[in-house]
Amino acid sequence: MDFNNVLFSVQDKLPKDGISAMTLKEKFESLSESKQQEVVSNLPMLGLKSPALVFWVGTFLFGAFGVGRFMIGDMTLGCVRLGLSLVGFICGLFMLESTFFAICYFIFGFANWIWWIVDMFLVGKKLRKQNFDKIFNLMQ
Repeated sequence: MDFNNVLFSVQDKLPKDGISAMTLKEKFESLSESKQQEVVSNLPMLGLKSPALVFWVGTFLFGAFGVGRFMIGDMTLGCVRLGLSLVGFICGLFMLESTFFAICYFIFGFANWIWWIVDMFLVGKKLRKQNFDKIFNLMQ
């Protein structure tokens, strides 16, 4: 069985380093014919997530609320991002009444903005690594 066809169907969901694809190809070719068939038939059931969808919807549009983190299963950091956003929003509501709230709004807002920029790079990488691990574990 030719793994290039299989690889072509999942290539956009894997790390872009090229090494991951070669690792999967070598692992696949070392499997028996029956195991290769099993891998090919079970591949659609892995639930590989699209990095493009997670980037545009989860990180770019709703990234300030941690949606990208929730989409890749990183619940802890997703909750921290959501909490950071809520605290910043609450401080923003009261910032005209107190200097303390204005300072809190600036700090939480700035931290959330920086984290949003960083997540644009990290969330996709982590998702691609998760997809690679799912496929690699299927071949065990």
